[in-house]
Amino acid sequence: MGWFRKKKAKYDIVSKRGAMLLEDLIECCDGKSNPIKSFSADEICKATNNFSDSNHISKLSNSDYRWYKGKTKNHQKILIKKPEEGLYIYREGHLCRDISVSSMVSGHKNFLKLVGCCLEFEDPVMVYHRVKKYYSLDISEEPWSRRMKLAEDIVTALAYLHTAFPRPFVHTSMCLGNIFVDEDGVVMLSDFSCCVSIPKGETFVQVKKVVGTYNYLDDKYMRSGVVSEETDVFAIGMFMILKLLTGKESFLEFYLEGKDEDKDDGESEDYGSDNEYESKMRRRLQKWLSKLKEDRVMEEIVDPKMLEMMGGVSELELCQMKAFLTLSLRCTRHKGEVPTMVEVAKELKKMRKYLNSEASSSG
Repeated sequence: MGWFRKKKAKYDIVSKRGAMLLEDLIECCDGKSNPIKSFSADEICKATNNFSDSNHISKLSNSDYRWYKGKTKNHQKILIKKPEEGLYIYREGHLCRDISVSSMVSGHKNFLKLVGCCLEFEDPVMVYHRVKKYYSLDISEEPWSRRMKLAEDIVTALAYLHTAFPRPFVHTSMCLGNIFVDEDGVVMLSDFSCCVSIPKGETFVQVKKVVGTYNYLDDKYMRSGVVSEETDVFAIGMFMILKLLTGKESFLEFYLEGKDEDKDDGESEDYGSDNEYESKMRRRLQKWLSKLKEDRVMEEIVDPKMLEMMGGVSELELCQMKAFLTLSLRCTRHKGEVPTMVEVAKELKKMRKYLNSEASSSG
């Protein structure tokens, strides 16, 4: 009798989660997602040798998820994403959103290809197609030409999210941990657990909870929960400036290094409350972005590790970096009209194509 109750409870949980997933699929794409397989818990345990350390891919894992390699009878190479304990409860329903959006985009080369999922575990797992190797993105080791290609691939993925479906999808959660690179150097975006869909005919939606990496959060989103396509545009602009151009983790590094002459700006460091601290930080961010649009020597802005690795940069590359900075500042509303993600992708492609053609003609 006890066995029957346990089995019924497990069946009820899977049914409830399946209903949530179906509801999300209907909301996101009218139920017209790519077909995915429903794996049993036994299949996943067998594929990963009970989530053994030998199958664990530590270089991909982070504080939210653990990644495992494995294989089944019908899938010789799979990649399993298992939430850390308790994450599903913390983000109830969010993992269903991750599954539904992943199923929609997995045919695109700049997203991980979803094979299926398993709803039987306490924390549901997702199963992806696995190539020989995946790498977490380490930008510090990349030269400028490669950073440009990384930017173009990430923006192309976000532009697809914004335009490929009847309603736009906003990722909202830009961070290095959500970006993978395969053995051929192709960049792939993942984790749509916090992805927000904009209703048909609308340009924005208001959400109750703000999530994401602080450095990439748009003020409208952070202060009032308003999500629009510009939420992602701002995030990619900050990502391009910080990670790809300057090599910084945060704009605050410029203050800590003393590179901002007015870092104290007469304000007390005794913020008094979290809101006052946040206001201070956002003012510093806006001030720093405003300073970047002034005429600056690019060598003072650009990631010194990249310059050292490359042994310097050409005049053509410096011009491209200036154009890259200008585009990034437009994304953050600090120089001209804010572009759409599609426009950002087109401009990056144009920059890269021009540099390559000039390099070929001069060679």
